[in-house]
Amino acid sequence: MNNLTSRQRKTAWFVAILVLLIPVVLLGMPAGNTGSDSGGVLSDLRAEHDLGESKLGQIDPTSATMNLLLLGLRGVAVNVLRMDLDDYKDRKDWAQMQATTEAVITLQPHYIEVWRFLGWNLSYNVSAEWDSVPERYYWVKEGGKFLQRGEKRNNRVPELKWEAGRTWGHKIGRSDEWKQFRRFFVSDPDTKRFKGEGDREINPAGTMDNYLVAKSWFVRSNAAEKEKDQHIMMRELFRSYPAKSQIEYADALQREGKFEGVTVAAWQEAFVDWTTQFGKEEIHTFNDCKIFLEANEDDVAQMARNSKVTESVIKRELVFYQNTSNYLHWRLLCLAEKEEEMGLAHRLLFEGEQLYDQAEHEKARASLLMGLQKFEEILGRDQFRPLRAEDNLVEEIMWGIMLWRQTYLILRLPVPATFPLKELWDQNQGRLPNLQSRFNHL
Repeated sequence: MNNLTSRQRKTAWFVAILVLLIPVVLLGMPAGNTGSDSGGVLSDLRAEHDLGESKLGQIDPTSATMNLLLLGLRGVAVNVLRMDLDDYKDRKDWAQMQATTEAVITLQPHYIEVWRFLGWNLSYNVSAEWDSVPERYYWVKEGGKFLQRGEKRNNRVPELKWEAGRTWGHKIGRSDEWKQFRRFFVSDPDTKRFKGEGDREINPAGTMDNYLVAKSWFVRSNAAEKEKDQHIMMRELFRSYPAKSQIEYADALQREGKFEGVTVAAWQEAFVDWTTQFGKEEIHTFNDCKIFLEANEDDVAQMARNSKVTESVIKRELVFYQNTSNYLHWRLLCLAEKEEEMGLAHRLLFEGEQLYDQAEHEKARASLLMGLQKFEEILGRDQFRPLRAEDNLVEEIMWGIMLWRQTYLILRLPVPATFPLKELWDQNQGRLPNLQSRFNHL
């Protein structure tokens, strides 16, 4: 190079710059410059992963937030906006709150906790501020839709899929307004817009049960979790949610007074989901063993050989993970509930309560007694005796006994000293204050 003239050196540097500029142009070319939507490699990667900054133009250029952005203080700007959100919520300024929420996610579209918190805030906190049930439902939907938007922009993240599932399952199905919410999910109160069906943005079929929509989200979250770790809960609990959602679906049908037929079929599917899908999933334990929860003695022996440990180690691991997920309890409940006679027992108590409400006390007593006798027969079997401690089942039976006893008191007749499941009644007297409070509100 020292032997070259000044002109030759300048020419060599110019050629080198041109050669290096070619890959820079190819890598960084913005989309649209070549007459198509595709640009350079970096532009395509930004589009694929939604990492562009184009939406920052939606921020008000005169706001304090934009001033912070120009100084490189994006995190501080987000914190300022989140404090504003609390202020708008306290003032019940919902329009400004929605606009500020949009600004937050524009600034932090890939910060998962922002999506999780704001979606939960809309569905749980903001919805509770409204008196009208349809308006509460609207805000529950807004929170769920917000999470779905976040999932779409961060589609490899299992947490947001799980949060969407929780909103459509738990918030719709377990709120104080669950009866109305579940009905609205398949027949939106905005009849002019949705024409008697559910909002298809959250319920693609328009008529699908909220728990089954939740189940589909949990299935998707499990698929994503195989590729990317989640940070919500223990892995085995996280992966149980599709089956748990099917169980919740069957239970909801019973709460609504549907028993044999479709409800038994739902319980049968829940048993299959719990035992052959979740129960057969391979678990890598802390002690470097590979197990699955739906295991018999032969399976234990095979797992011990595969993991090169003793059978006692495998059994100890099984007990730990089965207890953690309450596996045997849910297995037994599904096993019992998938029988037609269990559906009959539930129906007899349900019809007895309806007859009681209609002041048909003689008929109510007969229906309640038959239901209690059927439950006593089922729970008297050795395999189902542990269900005498199942909270929801115990409360249903205690409520049935209370109404049955009340029919005697109303007619000024002595209450029989013995009756079906009296032992369960005597063992659960601590539940009576809550049941009495519920009875007083009939």
